[in-house]
Amino acid sequence: MLTVAERETRLSMMGDDHAQWDVYTDDPMWIDRLDRITAAIRTQGEGKWYKLRADQVVVRIGISEAKKAAGRKSAENLHRR
Repeated sequence: MLTVAERETRLSMMGDDHAQWDVYTDDPMWIDRLDRITAAIRTQGEGKWYKLRADQVVVRIGISEAKKAAGRKSAENLHRR
């Protein structure tokens, strides 16, 4: 059995097929979530492989510290009114 630190989740998209993602995980939390979305296509040891449509995966850039600070300042200003 793997330790928590040894568990992994990998997403892979091939350059010639941007319509789907191949996902491998041996993390029980992700296995549970992915099993609710689609059936595993293969099991390997403690891990499972899945195929997801590209529209089922969202990759975000995130919010910069400057935008977070501006949002906090706006919220403070609203509470002062």
